This record gives sequence, C-alpha cells and structure tokens, in this order.
Amino acid sequence: MLFGICTSTGSACNSGITAPSHVLLSIGTPAEYINGSLRVTFGEHNTKEDVDFLLYNLEKSIKELRESNIE
Repeated sequence: MLFGICTSTGSACNSGITAPSHVLLSIGTPAEYINGSLRVTFGEHNTKEDVDFLLYNLEKSIKELRESNIE
C-alpha cells in the first residue's frame, strides 16, 4: 500500500499468484501489457476526489519509477 491506495497486479481471485492474468490472456491482451497491468477496485463509496487522488499519485509514482530505472 502506497499513499493509502491498495492495488494489485493480478485478479482478486488469484491473490498471491504471479502467473499472467487468465482474463487478460483470454481477451488477447499482448504480454507487454499484461506484465504492466494494474488492478484498481472502486466501490460505491468512492468519490471523484478519490479518483483524482489515485491518478495524481499513480502518475507521480510511475514518473519516479521510470527515473530510478534510468540510472
């Protein structure tokens, strides 16, 4: 959990499994997209501000990760 946001790289029903998502494979998603996929779950109590918060911090985290991989 980072910034109070919970995400996963796999489906909720396959928690802890590192294999590629069978759902993404079944719909023909290319491997390079599957390996970079991220699952975010929203519920009825989430607000527009929650979405904005997620997007802001996701963009920030991706930028930091990309910059750290350059060096």
